Amino acid sequence: MNRLKLIAFLFLSLHYCYSQQITIHFKGKIFTEKNSAIGGANIHVVQDEFLSSSTQADVDGNYNLYLPLNREFDITVSKEGYVQKKYFVSTKGIKENQVMPKFPDYVADVVLFTRYEGVDYSLFDQPINKYSYNPKNNNIDYDEAYLKDMKAAMKEVQKAEQEVIKAAREKELADKKLAKQSKVGYIPQRKPAIASTSVQNSDKTIVISNTVVNKKALTPNVLALLAKYQPGVTEEIIQGKNVYIIQRILVKEEEVWIYQKKIFNWGGVACFRDNESITEGIFDQETSANLNPSFNTTVSSK
Repeated sequence: MNRLKLIAFLFLSLHYCYSQQITIHFKGKIFTEKNSAIGGANIHVVQDEFLSSSTQADVDGNYNLYLPLNREFDITVSKEGYVQKKYFVSTKGIKENQVMPKFPDYVADVVLFTRYEGVDYSLFDQPINKYSYNPKNNNIDYDEAYLKDMKAAMKEVQKAEQEVIKAAREKELADKKLAKQSKVGYIPQRKPAIASTSVQNSDKTIVISNTVVNKKALTPNVLALLAKYQPGVTEEIIQGKNVYIIQRILVKEEEVWIYQKKIFNWGGVACFRDNESITEGIFDQETSANLNPSFNTTVSSK
């Protein structure tokens, strides 16, 4: 009797060990948006809100996961400087005798976005894809409808990234232009006056604050601005994507100038007069409310 109990115990022990070794194999590669491998990316496997295991991609971005049966897993892929992504896997409903040798290796490649300040990445707090057992075809499938929706949402994130990149380039160009203007020997297109009271206006020039600028031809666009705006300075606030714009329209002696101060989400500031880069000091000086008593404010959105 004792011998039969021992045999039964050994059989159950062997069966238990065998069951523990049965897993579903997920493998993949971690890429950048330009298809470059991301080596050393971290892969965390969470089961029931607790960290189950962790691993790292190799130097070529490859990784392997072996997931036990009848569990649910949240897999997070991350690397410093990139936006983390997640995917969900459920191995529930799979019987042990179905695994060997019917289930293949499953490939789950992951593309990580470069992180840009000022972009909302909260979309990636949820999985980008979901895998689960489908008893109809006795296989693990991904949720096509869910993935389609996530891809559409990711395109919006990428659009926001492009806006940030574009704004950063504009600021870089503006900074370079200002740096060039500050160099010794640079001859500005505008001639600074010694003092506004000592400058005599001619038919071709006009004084703004203490700066002499050329008069504009009365083009249809200028005439339209003169008809729209009163003499003095009118301020308009334009809220764009990742940028806050203070736009001031100066009308003086039948002339019009459009000034813009662009304040970017990451803290950068660039100023322009009629699309020409100027310093923030010039912006404030030439559009000062003290110099122009007709200072009106309107709010608009972009």
